[in-house]
Amino acid sequence: MEGKKSKKLIFAIVLLTVFYAVGIFGLLNSATAPLFQTLVPFNILLSVCVLLWFHHPWNNKAVWSMLAIVIAGFFLEAVGVNTGIIFGEYSYGSALGWKISRTPVIIGVNWLMLVYISHVTVRKIGIGRPWIELTAAALMTALDYLIEPVAVQYDFWYWQHAIIPLQNFVAWFYISFAMQLFFNKMKPVEDNGVAIPLFILQIVFFTVLNIW
Repeated sequence: MEGKKSKKLIFAIVLLTVFYAVGIFGLLNSATAPLFQTLVPFNILLSVCVLLWFHHPWNNKAVWSMLAIVIAGFFLEAVGVNTGIIFGEYSYGSALGWKISRTPVIIGVNWLMLVYISHVTVRKIGIGRPWIELTAAALMTALDYLIEPVAVQYDFWYWQHAIIPLQNFVAWFYISFAMQLFFNKMKPVEDNGVAIPLFILQIVFFTVLNIW
């Protein structure tokens, strides 16, 4: 049984690695970049589906905790993009797909993915209270620092005057910290072998796109 689980996990990690590698090459190629930009929401969905495939345990607390992060993430982004008071003045492009109130629906799912994988990563490397939430929030903010230049280049979102404000990173840290506090209190996940590999893939993906 353990061998079967191990093969399943290896398959999932290889699948994600191939998917992200193809995404990198597709976005770096000017001929295929427009197509791959439209596939970004499917990248996020695939990543979350594979992540949740290995989620444990499944219960009401886990479902409601994750749903709360999705809703909160979307709501904060909707307020942010329509008022400019949270992250600064920005607007979404078309790459992230269908929008409600100028906000891509997929963005809440992306918040869940980032909160989940950073939470599990910090727990797995042995960081405990009171540093677990601070460390996870710092990791999420550092990842956002890598995401921002790529997002502007590939039509995810755009900043007023083409300047990423410090306000964005401050807000990211505080929101991430609050979400990590909630996640750590609810403890909706006990184990997930995909979380750390997916976090690493996120770092590699956005680092490579930043370099090139």
